[in-house]
Amino acid sequence: MAERTNRASVPGKTRDAADDHSQPVEATLSSSSDSKLFRPTSALRKILGRGTTHIERESSASAPAPAPLANRLPGALPLAGTTLAVGVAAGFLELALVFGQFHGLHQVRWSSLMISRHAAWMIPVAETLLVAAWTLVLVAPVLGVAAWLRAKGQGKRSIGLTWNWAGMVLGTFLLLGPLLTLPGLHPVAVVILALGLGYRIRGWLVRPTTAWKRGACWAGGLVFVMLPVYSFVQERRVTAAPERAWSRPAPAAAAGVGAPNLLWIVMDTVRADHLSLYGYGRQTTPELEALAKEGITFDMARSAAPWTLPSHMTMFTGLWPYQHGARVDRPYYGPSPMLAEHLSAHGYTTAGIVANVRVCNAGYGFGRGFDSYVDYPRNQTINLNETVCNSTLGEFTMNLVRRARLPVPGVSPFFVHRPASVIISDAQQWLDRVQNRNQVASDTPRPFFLFLNFMDVHGPYLPSPSSDRKFWSGPVPEQSLASPNGGWLAVRALNSATPDQRPQKQQELNSVTQRLIDLYDECLHGLDAELGRFLRDLRATGKLDNTWVVITGDHGEHLGEHGHFGHGSSLYSELTHVPLLLIPPLNASGTGRESTAPLRDRRIGVPVAHRDLPRTFGDLLLPKVKNPFPGRSLARHWNSSDPQRPDPILSQLEKQPLDGQEVDTERVVTMDSVIDEDHVLIENSINTPELYQLFQDPKQDRNLAGQAAESPRQARLKRTLESLLRIPAAAAP
Repeated sequence: MAERTNRASVPGKTRDAADDHSQPVEATLSSSSDSKLFRPTSALRKILGRGTTHIERESSASAPAPAPLANRLPGALPLAGTTLAVGVAAGFLELALVFGQFHGLHQVRWSSLMISRHAAWMIPVAETLLVAAWTLVLVAPVLGVAAWLRAKGQGKRSIGLTWNWAGMVLGTFLLLGPLLTLPGLHPVAVVILALGLGYRIRGWLVRPTTAWKRGACWAGGLVFVMLPVYSFVQERRVTAAPERAWSRPAPAAAAGVGAPNLLWIVMDTVRADHLSLYGYGRQTTPELEALAKEGITFDMARSAAPWTLPSHMTMFTGLWPYQHGARVDRPYYGPSPMLAEHLSAHGYTTAGIVANVRVCNAGYGFGRGFDSYVDYPRNQTINLNETVCNSTLGEFTMNLVRRARLPVPGVSPFFVHRPASVIISDAQQWLDRVQNRNQVASDTPRPFFLFLNFMDVHGPYLPSPSSDRKFWSGPVPEQSLASPNGGWLAVRALNSATPDQRPQKQQELNSVTQRLIDLYDECLHGLDAELGRFLRDLRATGKLDNTWVVITGDHGEHLGEHGHFGHGSSLYSELTHVPLLLIPPLNASGTGRESTAPLRDRRIGVPVAHRDLPRTFGDLLLPKVKNPFPGRSLARHWNSSDPQRPDPILSQLEKQPLDGQEVDTERVVTMDSVIDEDHVLIENSINTPELYQLFQDPKQDRNLAGQAAESPRQARLKRTLESLLRIPAAAAP
């Protein structure tokens, strides 16, 4: 016992139970008597502890250890890894907020309409690049100064400040981009909030520990490898979408061999009474007049709204504006299908090419069901500038750089003019691709649905330099002289004029009105010529042999009537009476021209609604498939020898003044009108009702509301209007 005790007390000779080879360690520990025999006293344990500490001190003195991380500057490699990880995290957080606002809250802002189809990978990549650039600019100089001070032996305090500064910068940029996506926050407030939160979380992102160093390097390496892979996969997913849609088998049993195609042309802002086809005094539309002899002309077609978004949405869903709910800050997200979705699900290849890139934007839901949908050209473009600008942090950075007057690439303009020649060129290329694919396809040829929106007649009315100048002989005017806003200014000047100034102001108003009418008619004539050439080319190449053609307007335009200019301000006929032509397939042998002969050069004079168009073509194109659209087919008007009684027609307007990018709900004005019994009733949330005869008073100059003889009719129309407004969207079909 004494010998063993002495051996244990000698430094470096501590005895372990495993040294006693006479019995195993387990047996030694299991014996209670041996346990009592070899258990050291508390005094001995203190002596043993002192001896061990003495040995450790001697070994540390003989081999100097490296300084702790807290006494050194952050390493370049772990700091770069943390930067990459923070950039990717910020990108996916921003992406989640953007998609959450759109798909979860169903909010649309003007800026969201320009988000690329490739946003799923562009935003994380942009945030990563921008966070890396900002970190290099803000942290690298501080690291350099701290390293210089440390080399001079004066940087002890600067080391801790550098760690805090690096953590705060990364924490700020982790949150700055995502916070900038939130509506209603001023950029200055966002920067202050991001700085405060970044300071609070600095220690979570950058800390002088071995675990942080190791984790930062691993995280950076993972981002460096996986982000390019993710971006490539997402890019291929978007660019290959049309190919995947084409690869789907065409259900011949539903669409059938030889199923007709559909070409849908919308002339934005074209009112019916300025077409020579409808008796206008000027020969504005000779091409449409010739084309109308091949099909059906509806003399009293009515749009569902006096501006583009709700009118187009009704055309493609069959829902009244209050049912689909699409407005300037909200897309259509309802369960009822759009025409493109219905046709695509039953074998059609679909495409939309629009000139009204803002309001016919896919962000409002118009892209649903289309294999290819082209609005803003930048939404399809892939380059560094577009990648950076798709991030809110990128826009913020670009604005700062521009304010510093440094040269940076310009952003794509918000107002984009795509003339008819560009739309037609894109359409012909797409139709050629469809034709080539059908020629080499091993299965049933796939029919197409092509939607085209033309904006050449929309204000400002700027004639094409190559137009014939039939109604406007001068040069192309400045936008201010060709804009409907000039008419509004002239009206306000007249209303505020003194009695002796009124004659002069009236002459000025008349001059502005005539100038706008001449420019409008010249633009309409130019669009008519472009459409004529386009349709003749399609006919010459056989693309119209088995194709239904729809030509219509989404709404009209005020040109001084009722003291109004432009559109979206009333429900008078100048805004709701639109052209509508349906041209059946032209090939006699392939589609039975004899069966469509009675449809040639037909005119239908009863009022019809855009709302019935999806129902009509659901029956014409897919007669064996259940039609999901509400309303009644317009075919009832040409299949019967007797005139059919028209259904009541609803038109609606919700004026939505904007406060920045948000709708000012306190100033929203609503209007509703109904056409029935050859009369139209207009009700306004701020004015008295108006009642007009539809055919005998086409300019709606004589308001019959309030007349005793018309009281019963007005009451009936009001009940009809109320019944139309009570139909829920789910019950619409």
